[in-house]
Amino acid sequence: MADKSKKAGFTPNARKVRDLNPYGRKHPYGSFSRYNEYLNLLLNAVKIVKKGSGDTLPFVEETFAKRALLENNAVGYDKVINSWYYVYGEGRNKFGKPTQLVLVTANGRTLSRKACWDKDEDGAYIIYGLSLEGVSMGAIIEQTTDFMTNCDVAMVQNLNACKKPFIVVCKDENLKLSFKQAIQQQQEGQAVVMVSQELGDGLKAINISTDFLVDKFEQVRDAERDTLLNKLGILTSNVNKRERVQSAEVNATLGQATDYIYMLIDTFNKQCETYDLPFEMVFNGSMEEIYLNDGEDPKINPADDTDVNDVEKGQEIND
Repeated sequence: MADKSKKAGFTPNARKVRDLNPYGRKHPYGSFSRYNEYLNLLLNAVKIVKKGSGDTLPFVEETFAKRALLENNAVGYDKVINSWYYVYGEGRNKFGKPTQLVLVTANGRTLSRKACWDKDEDGAYIIYGLSLEGVSMGAIIEQTTDFMTNCDVAMVQNLNACKKPFIVVCKDENLKLSFKQAIQQQQEGQAVVMVSQELGDGLKAINISTDFLVDKFEQVRDAERDTLLNKLGILTSNVNKRERVQSAEVNATLGQATDYIYMLIDTFNKQCETYDLPFEMVFNGSMEEIYLNDGEDPKINPADDTDVNDVEKGQEIND
């Protein structure tokens, strides 16, 4: 019976072109970018709720809006349809902002609307993640995760370089077998290997050892990681510092973390207030629960007004 697959022009074990280079942030030496990992942390660090009631948006709707804000630095909203979109601006008004908006759904459907910059009941809006265009939280994360990936690659390269074989030069071809037997004894754990004088005289070793730098690459990588986590509103401890970390240092890190995360939150809420949109962004992390009084606005009583020594002593700050 003839093979039907051959008649149909089918090649066994054939692979499609799209499978030859699958999508993904893959890097050499088996290292992968942590971009999506830290983007997910930021997505979870903030949430969009309905103004007044505090009810959260549906999961897919909120995730779409936050991801557009973080990665594209802008998300569109149409009051007529009450829906979020990817958004692109066209034209420029006297303030340098778009006069026309192209609203795009995730499946590619487009809608063109006039850009509104006030409290229009039927307006279409572009909401920015950060005030200045050309930079986004996603780009900030990507810059750090790319650096971390380079450190991972360097760590693997250095570790492999440290595993290079020991090179021995044999001056006499007739002694090669004896050398192999001596090397085998050493690999089997012999503490002392006895050889003849001829074998010792014919031995020449070449040192090609590589300095072990994995720990240094790891230290630099983790320092950049901690800085990134602070930008995402997540406090980190300085495990590399030998002496006790002073409270002023921790308070400075706390202030940095607060400023970065509220740069995103305040920008979003200011636009929603200006355009009379029924949404607000709130912080969803543990930083405020630990260092601020319950329900306290961090801008009324800044985080750095709280002494971290109180937390270390086990005192209740929230009394």
